[in-house]
Amino acid sequence: MTGFQRQARHNGGRVRTPTQIVAIHRWLGVVLCLFMAAWFASGAVLMYVPFPALPAAERFARAGDVDVSAVSVTPAEAIRAIGSSPPITSVRLVDRLGRPLYVLQPRGSAVSAVWADDGSPAPLQSQEDIRRVAEHFAGAKVNRIDGPLDFDQWIVHQGFDSGRPYFRVQMDDDAGTVLYVCVRSGEVLQRTRRVERAWNYVGAVVHWIYPTVLRRNWAAWDQVVWWLSLAGISVVVIGIWLGIDRTAIALRRRKTQISLFRGWMKWHHVLGLCAFVFVFSWIFSGWLSMDHGRIFSMPDPTAEQVDRFRGMALVDAAEHVGLEFMRTLPAFRELDIKAVAATPLAIVRSDDGRRVYTVNSEPSYVGDSVPLPLIKAAVENAWPGSAVRHFGVVPGDDRYRQVRQSRLSESTVRAQLDDPRSTWVHVDANSAEIDSVMDRSRRVYRWLYHGLHSLDFPALVNRRPLWDVIMLSLLTLGFSFSVTGAVLGIRRLMRSVRSSRAVAS
Repeated sequence: MTGFQRQARHNGGRVRTPTQIVAIHRWLGVVLCLFMAAWFASGAVLMYVPFPALPAAERFARAGDVDVSAVSVTPAEAIRAIGSSPPITSVRLVDRLGRPLYVLQPRGSAVSAVWADDGSPAPLQSQEDIRRVAEHFAGAKVNRIDGPLDFDQWIVHQGFDSGRPYFRVQMDDDAGTVLYVCVRSGEVLQRTRRVERAWNYVGAVVHWIYPTVLRRNWAAWDQVVWWLSLAGISVVVIGIWLGIDRTAIALRRRKTQISLFRGWMKWHHVLGLCAFVFVFSWIFSGWLSMDHGRIFSMPDPTAEQVDRFRGMALVDAAEHVGLEFMRTLPAFRELDIKAVAATPLAIVRSDDGRRVYTVNSEPSYVGDSVPLPLIKAAVENAWPGSAVRHFGVVPGDDRYRQVRQSRLSESTVRAQLDDPRSTWVHVDANSAEIDSVMDRSRRVYRWLYHGLHSLDFPALVNRRPLWDVIMLSLLTLGFSFSVTGAVLGIRRLMRSVRSSRAVAS
C-alpha cells in the first residue's frame, strides 16, 4: 500500500482515493509542472517586455511627404493594374524614397505595390534600395541584409502573412536593431532590438510556446497549446481535490495540522492550498486565450458585414479620387481611400493631423474624423435586422477605456444594437474601420481572459505599483508551487528508472 493510499483512509473505514486519479495527477505533473513553472516565470517577464512590435505611429513619423506633383496614375488605375479580384480592402498612397507609391491590399491575399508615377509594379528587389529604405527609417548604417525569407521568430505571427516575404536588415547601431522590410511594398513592418529579443526568448517565446518551427503552422500551434493548457487544467483540478482531501484527513487525525506529508511533498501540499485559486484561474484563463471561437464568439466582423458597412466597393470609391483633387491638398504623408455608408472618403494624414474628405461629386472637407451620422448609417446597413439602441463616442470613464488589453481609443464610437446578443459595434472614427464586435459572449470572454489572467480590471490595473506588487506576488507563489511539483515529479521519474534497471539486472 502506498503512502497516498494509507493517508486516504478516514473515519476508521477502508475508503481510498482511486489510484488511477493519483497516477494521472502524478505523471501528468511530471511534465506539466515544468511548463507551469515556465509559464509563471515568463509571465512576469511579459509584464514589462512585450513581444516586439513597430507602432503604426512610429512608422508614420518616419515616413516622407508624398510628391503629389509626380503622381500621374489615379488610385482606380492602380487597382486595375493588379486586378480587383479578390476585392481590394485597403488603398493607400505613400512615399518610398521620394517616389509616390500605391499600397493595395486584396482580401485574403498578399499586398501589392504600384508606382504612382508610371503604374509599374513596385516590389523591393535592389540591395541598394533595401539599404536606403532601412537607413532612412533607422537613421543608421546597414550592417547586413538577409532574405528574402518567409518566417523568422519575430515575424512568425499570422498578422505578417500578407507582407511575406521579408528582408531582414541588421543595422549598425548600439541597440542591435533589426528591421523587417516587406518585399512586396518596401515598407518597414517590424523592428526588434537586442534587449527585446533577449528578454522575449525567456518571456513571450516561452510563455506562448512560440518557437518558429511550431508557430509558423498556426493550426498545429493552436492544437498543441490548446490541449496542453487543457491538460494543465486537469492536473490542477485533480490536485485541488487531492489537496483538500489530504487536508481533511490530516485535520481528522491531528486536529492542528493541515498536512501529514514531509519535505518537498509537504511544501507542494501547503503551497497548493494557498495558491490553488490563483493557479486554477490563471491556467484556465490562459487556456481561454486559445479559444479562437471554440466556446466564445469572435470580435471580428464578417466580410459581408464589412462590405455592407462600406456600402460600396473600394474600387468604386477610388474612382472618385482624381489627380486634380490630390493636387489641391496640403502636404501629406499618406492618403487612405475609404467608404462608409456608400460614401467614398479620402483620409489624409500629415504632421498637422488628419483631414477627412467626402469625395462623391466633388471633394468636401468634413473634419478630422468621420461624421457620426455616417457611421451610424453604416452600422445600420451592416446589421440590417437590428436597430441601433444607443450610439455615441465612448466616454472617458467607460470601463473599456480604463483597461490595458482590449482598450478602446479616444476616437472609438459605440453602437449598441437591440439584437438578442446585445451586440456592441465599435468603430474607429479616425480610420473609418470596424474595430471590434462585442456581443454578450465576447464581453464575458474579455473579463474571464484578460481579467483573470492579468488582473486587468479598471479599479486595479491602472493603480501602479499596487498592480505590479499583487501580480508579482501571485506569480511567485504559482512559480514556487510549480517548482515543488516539478521536483517531486523528477524524483519519482528517477526512482522509476532505477527500479526498472534493478529489475532488468
